[in-house]
Amino acid sequence: MTQYDRILGAMVGAAIGNAMGAPLETRPPYLIKEELGKGEYVRDYIEMPYDSPLQHIPLGTVSYDFAISYLSLVEFAKAGGVTKQAAINALFELKNNEKYAVYSARMDQASAVGIEKLEGVLHEWTPYDDLPVDNRYLTSSAAMKSWVCGLLNPGNMEKAIDDSILMCRPAHDNVIALSGAASIAAAVSVAMTAGASLSDVIEAGIAGARKGYDKAMYIARKAAGASIEERIKLAVEIGVKYSGDFEKCITEMTDLIGTGINANEAVPSVFGFLAAAGGDVMQSIYLAINAGNDSDTTGIMAGAIAGAFKGACSIPEKHLPLLSKVNDMDIEGVARKISQIVA
Repeated sequence: MTQYDRILGAMVGAAIGNAMGAPLETRPPYLIKEELGKGEYVRDYIEMPYDSPLQHIPLGTVSYDFAISYLSLVEFAKAGGVTKQAAINALFELKNNEKYAVYSARMDQASAVGIEKLEGVLHEWTPYDDLPVDNRYLTSSAAMKSWVCGLLNPGNMEKAIDDSILMCRPAHDNVIALSGAASIAAAVSVAMTAGASLSDVIEAGIAGARKGYDKAMYIARKAAGASIEERIKLAVEIGVKYSGDFEKCITEMTDLIGTGINANEAVPSVFGFLAAAGGDVMQSIYLAINAGNDSDTTGIMAGAIAGAFKGACSIPEKHLPLLSKVNDMDIEGVARKISQIVA
C-alpha cells in the first residue's frame, strides 16, 4: 500500500464519516434507529432530518469538521507543512469565503469564539474570564481536524503531536482540547506506517493524549475534566468486549464513555469503535455515527484513522466521486500534493 493510498484513505474516510454523521447529530442511538433508520441503524447517506435548520442540502454534504480539515490541508500544501499562519489562513478562508457558507453556518461555538479572538473581537467580560481554568471549551473541535497533522508526519508521532498543538492552539487554547488533538494526530501518524497493527495505532492514541496534555499544560489554558488517556483504555475494553454485538457496543459506549462534544467523550469513544471494528473503515464509521450525539465529529475521526490504517483501496469506490462532486472539493488532488510533501 502506498503512502498516497493511505492519505487518500484518511481523507475519504473522514469525509464519509462526517457526511453520514451530520444528519444524525444530537440524537441518541434509539432515536437514530426509530426516526432516521426506519427501524435499522444508518449505514448510508441520508437527508437532513425534519428538525434540522439545513433542509434540502445534497446527500453527501460534509459539515464544518471536514471543511476546515480540507482547507487546512490546502493551506499546509501551499506552506510545505504545518504552520501556525497556514492554520489561521484556513480558519479565515472558511469563515469569510461565501463558497463555504453552508459549512461555516454550522460552525461549533468553540471554533467560532476562537476565530473571533484571532480577529480581535472584544466580548463583554464575564466572571468566567477571570477563573484559573476554562471548562467551557474543552471540546473535540481541535481533534476533529488534527488528523491532518498525522498525514503530514507519517511515522513521526512526536512531530505529529507538536504540529497538532501548533495547528489547533490558536483557536482552541485548552489543555483537554489539545490532548484530544494530539491523540488523534498521533494515531493517524502511526496508522500511516507500513506494518503498524491496530494495537500500535491505539497505543499511539493513548500516548498522544498523555504527551499532548503534558505539553499543553505549559502553554494552554487549564481545564478540569476526565483524562482522555484513561478513557481511551476503558473505551477499548468496551469495544473489544462487544466487537460482535453492534447494538450492545454502542449502548455501552454511550452509557459509560459518551459521544458528546467534549474531547474526553468523543475522542476515547472513537478508539473504542476502532477496536470493535478491528480497524475496518466502514464498520468503524457505522459504529461512530450511530452512537449519535456529536456523530459528525466521531465519524470524521473514526474515518480518518481507519482510512489511514486500511487505505483508500479498502473503501467502496462510489464514495470519492460523490463526496468530491457534492462538496466541490478536489480530494484526490490535495491528497497527491500532501503525498509529494511527505515523500
